[in-house]
Amino acid sequence: MFNRTAKGDVRAGSNTVLAYFSETGVTGTQRDQLQFWVGADTGYTSTNGTRNDDPWSVASPNLGLAYYYNVLEPTSAYGSDDYTTFWVNPTLSLEFPNGNDQGTGYGAFANRYGASFSLPFYVRMGRFAATVTPAGIHYAARNRHATDLGDGNPSQLRGGVSYWLANIAAGYAVTDDLWLGVHHAYHINNRSASDFKESRQGKIGPAMTYTGFSKQKFYLSANLNFDYYHSDNLPYSNSLTMALVKFF
Repeated sequence: MFNRTAKGDVRAGSNTVLAYFSETGVTGTQRDQLQFWVGADTGYTSTNGTRNDDPWSVASPNLGLAYYYNVLEPTSAYGSDDYTTFWVNPTLSLEFPNGNDQGTGYGAFANRYGASFSLPFYVRMGRFAATVTPAGIHYAARNRHATDLGDGNPSQLRGGVSYWLANIAAGYAVTDDLWLGVHHAYHINNRSASDFKESRQGKIGPAMTYTGFSKQKFYLSANLNFDYYHSDNLPYSNSLTMALVKFF
């Protein structure tokens, strides 16, 4: 993920995970799966082109669990015009302290525990497909170190509860290997139980998925998001997000 604000602030990072998918799930069939993963969000940040205290760092070491259930199993061959399927995918992620006690830089204020939960679903009908997360919730506990914000009163700050809404990636297979579409997401940050001021941001933009390397078990997707709404305490920003998946 690469994000740049109108003020010249840059943030670039990658949540790299190693995941395991079970061959069968709780039904004892391939209709469902369990996924487990371990990962870490590492990256770089700068403010107005100036290096921060700790520009390169780890933001969130994480563990995750997801459950896939194929609600509507396809009755036709994959890729056919009448191929139809529908999955649900409840997902839980746990975050752990990164040991960073700096007030700026990548990973600042992430020296704490956190958790998120969401309920995405995936639908495909012929050449149309969409991944939709109607809502997700994230909780960030208090930092394990005290931070002085300039008032001479260091405190252990808490991120509290944040939400993301209408996280949607929808597209159409223009060729057998290339999907083109649109991505949208709306975030409500630090909504409650937080020491930070609430902020809101909505982004939308073009998206793509390329499966031309499927024989090598590589898959690539990306979206370019433009800020169509932000609260007064956030600057305008654009972001590029990419995902590279390799199956073993």
